[in-house]
Amino acid sequence: MSRTIMLIPLNKDASLTTISLSTIYFFSKHKLSKSILYISCINSAFNSTSLIIKKYFSERVDTLDVVDFSKVFFASYEYDTLLNKIIEECYQKKFLYDLILIEGVQYNHSINAEQINFDISQNSSAEVIFIENLKYNSSEYIQKKENKIKLFLENKKYKNILGIIFNEINSPFIDKQCNFIQKLKILRKKEKNKRDLIIKKKLFKNQFFSTIACIPWNKKIIKTNILEIYRFLNIKCLNLIEKKSCYVEKIMIFDENYINISNKNYSNTLVILSFSRINIFLNFFKLNLKMHNIQGVILTGVLNSKKNIISLCQVFIRRCIYVLFTKLNTLEILSQLCNFNFNIYLKDKIYINKLQKYVSSFFCYSSITNFKKKYSYNKKYSPKEFCLYIKLLSREKNKRILLPESYEIRILKAASICHDDKIAQCVLLGESKKIYRIADNAGIKLSRNIEIINPISIRKNYVNRLVELRKTKGMNELLAKKQLEDNIVLATLILEADQVDGLVSGSVNTTYNTIRPALQIIKTSPNSLLVSSIFFMLLPNSVLIYGDCAININPTAEELAEIAIQTADSSKIFGIEPRIAMLSYSTGNSGIGYEVEKVRTATCIVKKRRPDLIIDGPIQYDTAISKTVAKLKAPNSPILGSANIFIFPDLNSGNIAYKAVQRSSKILSIGPMLQGLKKPVNDLSRGASIEDIIYTIALTSIQDI
Repeated sequence: MSRTIMLIPLNKDASLTTISLSTIYFFSKHKLSKSILYISCINSAFNSTSLIIKKYFSERVDTLDVVDFSKVFFASYEYDTLLNKIIEECYQKKFLYDLILIEGVQYNHSINAEQINFDISQNSSAEVIFIENLKYNSSEYIQKKENKIKLFLENKKYKNILGIIFNEINSPFIDKQCNFIQKLKILRKKEKNKRDLIIKKKLFKNQFFSTIACIPWNKKIIKTNILEIYRFLNIKCLNLIEKKSCYVEKIMIFDENYINISNKNYSNTLVILSFSRINIFLNFFKLNLKMHNIQGVILTGVLNSKKNIISLCQVFIRRCIYVLFTKLNTLEILSQLCNFNFNIYLKDKIYINKLQKYVSSFFCYSSITNFKKKYSYNKKYSPKEFCLYIKLLSREKNKRILLPESYEIRILKAASICHDDKIAQCVLLGESKKIYRIADNAGIKLSRNIEIINPISIRKNYVNRLVELRKTKGMNELLAKKQLEDNIVLATLILEADQVDGLVSGSVNTTYNTIRPALQIIKTSPNSLLVSSIFFMLLPNSVLIYGDCAININPTAEELAEIAIQTADSSKIFGIEPRIAMLSYSTGNSGIGYEVEKVRTATCIVKKRRPDLIIDGPIQYDTAISKTVAKLKAPNSPILGSANIFIFPDLNSGNIAYKAVQRSSKILSIGPMLQGLKKPVNDLSRGASIEDIIYTIALTSIQDI
């Protein structure tokens, strides 16, 4: 089964590249994935993971560098384009790979990293693994970290949390940017073995996240060659020599407090020294034999010639101690070194393999492999994933959709996009010269391949058919000609004649003007008692269906039941397993009155007619959507606080609710999609955006009637 996993760092010091490479190693070693795709969210030139995979693991892992969120403005058109691109890539590639691993944006790459990572993970329906560090492993520090993560998860409602990896436990490098001089002094820490970590891991017991791994910092694994620092800083060197052992384990700043550090162990130490203090340091070096074990010296603030420096530093050169020097001051060098520890691109494959084995050995196998079982009961779409899905379905159908309001700029823009993206074959009803003039004035590049039907030239062809369909209602030729002057009526007859596959209207006309001709000419399906409507409410991390919010003013119990059944059948077209809430102002038997009894009766009718459906009612909205509230108010409810279809008792409540949610939450609402007609006719809100129109066209293409 294909899986999409996204690694999201919760701070700057999470060693994201190390975790990404170790995750790939873990899935390969345990044969959980035969094919792996790695996706970067920033420019691959700045992404160590992508560079290392291409350098060492390209035969096993493919990389995809299609997006770069580091340089786009958040919530801009470019941002939405990138987000849609990565979601579409994930959707299409999941059929080709067993594992898609997305590496989230790090905090140092974007000030909006937190929101970008949230948007990508939720809209790609990825299983999320958070990466967090633990500077200390004391009980107090762990509790503090737990509370921080808890608050984060309460603010950001992630839907598919796989767990958290705690990395760099006891690492002396963590948070070094807060205080360069103090934090860059690498302290000797007693390493914790796996047994110690298992004890610590037990402290992480809460309902917000599970712990996948606790990984200790290991100085035997994390070895930094002084030549790597030299190349990274891009500074000058007096004596570029190759030594078998030139690893840096400590960085020391030689400052006014040097007297207090005379008893330290200087083995594998790199000393950062201001050139103005070199004479003091030389005297200290000659008197302190322990200092002779240092690996190198970085001289900062050097303005002298190389020849002068060589004469001063002969004592270091004779002892094969590296001498690096630069014009930059100590603070500037420290600032650069803050980023060095996380760039492992310069490491060789042997080192990287050793690191992968070490880190992945702490992963909890069951926490990673058992996740899918928790979410098997229904399909949960993210908003953009749902939009992508209906676009792809619409492309497969390739239906002809008639748009009679072709002088409206929003309609022309939507038709142009649908044509370019091959969402549907849009057919415009209007005079071609006028349509192109309006499009040109609005800056819309309307393709000449879009079909345009001139209503004036075809109206006479439908007079007899309209008379035939409506003769029992007193229709005659004169009345038919008059009614056919209305392009909505004409469009409905074109659809009735099977010359197009669907009709979308309502951006200018009222719902009544769109629906009335459909009811009179298209009429209801033989298996339907009525025509109803649904809206797809695209919430931040889920898609809900509201019905009926546009057509039936005060439905009876039988009509409510029909609306519920129609909605359930419609949801299945989109792969959504229906969990229906028949809404009321009371839950279960807590309330009495005609309105409650109507909902209760409707629920019983649905259960009798369609025992295959999961339904509950009467039920309040909060009980239907919240598992916590459901445990209190309806512990035996079959929908268990996870409804995805909400049937409102009347048009008043339904229409108010959908508009309140849409406008207050600033979400996309697609619809209304009409149900129960013989052929697809869909109504637009007069306030519909271009995006609303595009997706309504797509929905109309998908409807199998």
